[in-house]
Amino acid sequence: MNSQILKNKIFFPLFFLPLTYILGVAVVEFFLFSYLFFLFFVNFNKELLNKNVITILFLFSLYVGINAFIQIPSNLKYASIFHFRYVFFSIAVFFFFEKYSKIKINKKLITVLFSIIIILLLCDSIFQFFVGENIFGQKILQYRVSSFFGDDLILGSYLIRLLPIIIWYLFYLRVDVNLKKFYFVFFFSIYFIVIYLSGERTSFALLIAFIFLSFLFINELRQILTKSTLIFFIFILATVSLPKKIIHKYGLPDIADRMFNKTVKQITKTSNIKEKKTYKKNDDFITLIRSLKVFSQHHQGHLIVAKNLFQENIIFGVGPKGFRHFCRVVDYDPKEGVCSTHPHNILAQTLSELGLIGFLFYLTFLIFFIKNFFFVKNKKINKFDLNSFLIISIGILIHLIPILPSGNFFNNWISSFIYFKIGLLLYSHKKILLK
Repeated sequence: MNSQILKNKIFFPLFFLPLTYILGVAVVEFFLFSYLFFLFFVNFNKELLNKNVITILFLFSLYVGINAFIQIPSNLKYASIFHFRYVFFSIAVFFFFEKYSKIKINKKLITVLFSIIIILLLCDSIFQFFVGENIFGQKILQYRVSSFFGDDLILGSYLIRLLPIIIWYLFYLRVDVNLKKFYFVFFFSIYFIVIYLSGERTSFALLIAFIFLSFLFINELRQILTKSTLIFFIFILATVSLPKKIIHKYGLPDIADRMFNKTVKQITKTSNIKEKKTYKKNDDFITLIRSLKVFSQHHQGHLIVAKNLFQENIIFGVGPKGFRHFCRVVDYDPKEGVCSTHPHNILAQTLSELGLIGFLFYLTFLIFFIKNFFFVKNKKINKFDLNSFLIISIGILIHLIPILPSGNFFNNWISSFIYFKIGLLLYSHKKILLK
C-alpha cells in the first residue's frame, strides 16, 4: 500500500508535462523519459490498447528510422533512428491517465496549479505587450510578444498546441465548465488575445480553425466559445482601428499591421521587377493573379525546394530531416527555391522527406481521425468521455491541415506535443470502445 502511494506521489507531477515546454526542451526531454520510466512501473496490459493504432504507429516509426539510417549520412539521422521512443511515450501517457482514472486524485489541486501557471504566462504576455518587456526584463523582438520564451518567438505556437490539452484535462477531471461560465469566458478570451498578440499568423489561423470545429461539434463549449470569440474579435477590431500615432507614441507593437497588412503584401508581392514590366497597364487583375505567392516569397521558395527533393526520390523521399541536410550541403543557397531547416508545411515535408510511403501513413492517420470522429459523435455516451475524444481529435487534426504553414514534424518539441496528444487520444478512444 505504501509503495502504491509512493508511486502516485512520484508521478503526480507528470500531469504538468505540457507546462514544462515553458522551461525549455531539456526539461521536456527529462519529463519524456520520466514517462517512459513510468511505463515500467505500471502493469502493462496490451489488451487495453488499440492494437491497430499502435501497430501503424510502430510501422511508421520503423519506416522513419530505417529511412534515416540509409539516406541521411550526417548526425541528423540519430534522432530519427530512435523515433520509436515517441510511440512508447504515447503508450506511457495512455497508461499514466489510465492509472490515475482509477485512484482518488485531488482534482481541485491540479486545476488550480495548472490555472495559476497558465494565467501567469498570459498576464506576463500582456504586460510585455504594453510595457515592452516582461517581468524578467525580456524585451519584445520583431514587434512580437514572446513572454518567457524570449528569443524563440513560439508563444502562439505553444498556446495553440496546449489549448486542446487544457480542455481535455477539464473533461478528464469532470469539470463542468458551464457552472463557472464567467471564469472560462474570461480565461479563453485572454487566451485567444495572447495568441493574437504573439504575432504568429499560423497559430492565429489554427486558432480560428480550432474555435470553429469546437463550436460545431462540442455543445458544452458552444456558449463559452461564442462569448469568448466575440470579446476576442472586439479586441482585434480595436487594434486594427487604433491610430498609428497612438501606436508609435506609446511604443506598442503594431500587431494588426503584421497580422493583416503584411500578410496581404507578402501573398500579393511580385519579387521579379522585370516580370511586372511585361504586363499591360489595363491588366491589373492578371498582374495580381500572377504575382500571388503561397503565403510569402520565402514560403513558396521552401515549397519549390521540397518539390525538387520529392522528385529526386518519389517513393521514399530524401529521408527524415533530409530537407535540412540538403540545405546544409548547398550551404543554404539552392539553385532554385529558398532553403531553411524544413519546408514549413506538413504535407510538403511528408512528401519530400518520406515520399509516397510517408504520404500513405499521413493519409491513414487523417482518415482514422476523421472516420472515428464522426463515428463517436453519433454514439450515446457520457458527455465527458465524448467531449474528451472530440477535443483531442480536433487538437491533432488542426496540425495535419496541409493548406497552412507548419512547424518541423521531426523537431523534438513538436513531436513530443503530438505524441502526448496521441496518448490522450488512445485513452479517450479506449473509454469509448468500452461503452
